[in-house]
Amino acid sequence: MRLVRMSAAAVLVASVATAVAPHATNYISTSAVVNAPLVSVYSPFEGIVETPSLGPARTIHAGDYAFELRKARNESAGLRALKSEMTSLSGEISSLKMQRERLDALRETLLERRKHQIAVRGQWYETRLLEAQAELSGAEGALHRIQAAYDRAALLAAKDRLSESELIEAQGELAEARAVVSGREATLKRLELERDFLAEGDVLDTSTNDIEAIEYRLDEIAVRTAELDAQLMTRQTRREALYREISGMEIEQTKNDAFRPKSATDGIVWESSPPAGANVTTGEQVVQILDCTRRFLEFELPERHFERITPGTEVSVRLKGAESSFTGQIFAAYGGGSRPNRNMQAAQPRITTPNGLRVIVTIPMADVSDQTVARAFCDVGRSAEVRMKLPSGSIAKEWMGRAQDMARALFGRGGQQTDSTPEEEIAANIGPARQPEIN
Repeated sequence: MRLVRMSAAAVLVASVATAVAPHATNYISTSAVVNAPLVSVYSPFEGIVETPSLGPARTIHAGDYAFELRKARNESAGLRALKSEMTSLSGEISSLKMQRERLDALRETLLERRKHQIAVRGQWYETRLLEAQAELSGAEGALHRIQAAYDRAALLAAKDRLSESELIEAQGELAEARAVVSGREATLKRLELERDFLAEGDVLDTSTNDIEAIEYRLDEIAVRTAELDAQLMTRQTRREALYREISGMEIEQTKNDAFRPKSATDGIVWESSPPAGANVTTGEQVVQILDCTRRFLEFELPERHFERITPGTEVSVRLKGAESSFTGQIFAAYGGGSRPNRNMQAAQPRITTPNGLRVIVTIPMADVSDQTVARAFCDVGRSAEVRMKLPSGSIAKEWMGRAQDMARALFGRGGQQTDSTPEEEIAANIGPARQPEIN
C-alpha cells in the first residue's frame, strides 16, 4: 500500500510540474479587453442643432469642431426694452420728419406766393407811379393857372379895380392849388420809396397786409423748424446710442447663443449628434467621442501578487486573432473592493471575481487617420492575451509548496500513515486549488 501511494505521489508531482512549467516565470491572462475612455459633450442650453457631428466610426482630430448648436431665440428683458425704446424713438423721428417736410412745403408755397405778390406789386407800383406823376403834373398846371389868376387879381386890387373879398378868394384858391401839388409830390415820393424797398427784397406795404402776413407766417415756420430740428437731433442721437447698445448686446448674446465645442483629442465618433434642425434640451448628451490616445486594457490578478505589481512594468499584449504582439505598461492596480468609473469606458471588462486585483495596462495610441482603425473603433472591445513576468521563483515556490502539501496528504501528516482517503487529505491540507490563468 505504501508503494502505491509513493507511485501516485510521483505521478501527481510530475503532472503538476508539467502543468506549471509555462507559468513558472509568467502570469498569463486571456480575459483582458481593449478599452478607452469616452468623452461626452452635453448641451449647455436648449437649442437647435445647426451643424451635426460626423457619423459613427468617423475620425475627428484635436481642434476640430465637433458640432454646432444654436440657442433658441429668447431675448432678454433688457434687450427687449431697448428695442421697444428704439421703435418708439424711430416713430417719433418719423413723425418729426413728416412735420418738418410739411413745414418745408408750406414755406416753399409761401415763398412762391410772396415772390408772385412782390412781382405783381412791382408792376402795380410802376403803373401807380405813372398815375402819380400825371396827377402831380396836372396839379402843377392848375397851380400855374391859379397863380397867374391871383397875380392879375392882386394887380387889379392895387388899382382898386377888384374888391378885397375877391382878392381873398383868389388867395384861397392859390393856397389850395399849392396844397394839391404838395400832396401829389408826397404821394409820388411814397410810391418811389415802396418801389425801391421792393426792388431790394424788402416790403413796405402801406396799402395791404398780405405780404406782411406772409412774412409773419415765414417767421413762425422758421421758429417751428428750429424746434423740430432740435428735437430731431436729440432723438437721432439717442437712437444712435441705442443702436450701438443693442448691437453690442446682440453680439454678446450671439456669442452666448452659439455652442461650437472643439475636440480635445484625436478620436473616433462613438455616438453621433442628432441631425441638423433637431431640438436638444439642457444637459442632453449631444455626441460621444472615443479617446483613442488613452487606450488601455484591464485584467485580473490574484491578490497575493499585489506587492509584486510595479507601475511602469512592461507586459506583452497580443490581440486575439492577431499574429503579432506589442508592449504595454502597467499603469495602476485596483483592489478588489474598488469601484472604477465604468461610465467613462467604452467596453466592459471580463472581470467577475471581486477578490482579485484589477490591473490597468496602458497600450500605444492608435492611428486614427487609418480608415481601417477608425472603422474598428481603435480595436476597443477586442479580447487580448496579456503575458506578465513575475519575480523569479515566486510562482514556482508557490506550486512547490502545494506539491509538498499534496505529498504530505498522501503519506500522512508528520510522515505518519493515515486512514483518510487521498482526496480528504488533499482537501484538508490545501483546499481547492486556484488556477493562475484567467479565462
